[in-house]
Amino acid sequence: MSASDMLDRIDLSGIQPSVNRTLDDIADDVRIHLSGAVENIIRAGQALLEGREEHKSDNDFHDWCIKEFPDLHRNTRLQLMQIGRRFGAHQSMHHSFTVLRELAAPSVPDELVEEVLSLDRPVKVTEVQEAKKGYKEVQEDPDYVDLLEDVKDNRKTPTEAAKEALIRSEKKREAISNTVSPDVIDLGAIARSKEGTDIRSVGPAFIVLMEKLCTKFDERDIKRELYAFMEPDPLGLKKEAMHKMSDILSDLCLDFPLNELKNLN
Repeated sequence: MSASDMLDRIDLSGIQPSVNRTLDDIADDVRIHLSGAVENIIRAGQALLEGREEHKSDNDFHDWCIKEFPDLHRNTRLQLMQIGRRFGAHQSMHHSFTVLRELAAPSVPDELVEEVLSLDRPVKVTEVQEAKKGYKEVQEDPDYVDLLEDVKDNRKTPTEAAKEALIRSEKKREAISNTVSPDVIDLGAIARSKEGTDIRSVGPAFIVLMEKLCTKFDERDIKRELYAFMEPDPLGLKKEAMHKMSDILSDLCLDFPLNELKNLN
């Protein structure tokens, strides 16, 4: 089957195609569109979503993906699926994959996504990250309720409100730093100190606890408990640690893929 034939069989409206498609057909779609333009990246994500629907469980879907796309890392696959789900209705796009990846996260508000997509110029991923950071403050900081109202009443766009929130926050930090006595205890430095801590005991303990969590509890319960413990986080150390560990564990997943572990069993 040619690439043009495959493209003709893809329905971008979100409605299931009338032609009965096999898993081999779906796998061909993913491979065709992974190497193409951003529009094809969206289509690849849609094809992956369709492939997930054809499997009874996440594990079955994962095994199929490992077999069909061994070079497609799990995190990238999930990002493609998020992109396919969120931008499937857009048939043309001038933003990069990295920008869409930032915007596709479920936590990004629709109004911010729509504003970025409506821009007639490509945006940098750093712009999107700054907008996400600032707009999160607009939504969560009670001091910025006026900015949120401005967005709701169309007096400001989400990115304009985000930019102003970041400026205000920077001024707050400057004011605090100018009033803090130089002999104030640095809690951040204390938290980061390695004194009395041995990585040779902490590292293995982390692996043991992670194994206990994942073998004794389901994913929903684990997420619920971890989410509840993320706040309060006045120094931002929990969030920073979570993102660092995510990167570390992603790299380790490449060294210890699931299919190899199953083969050992």
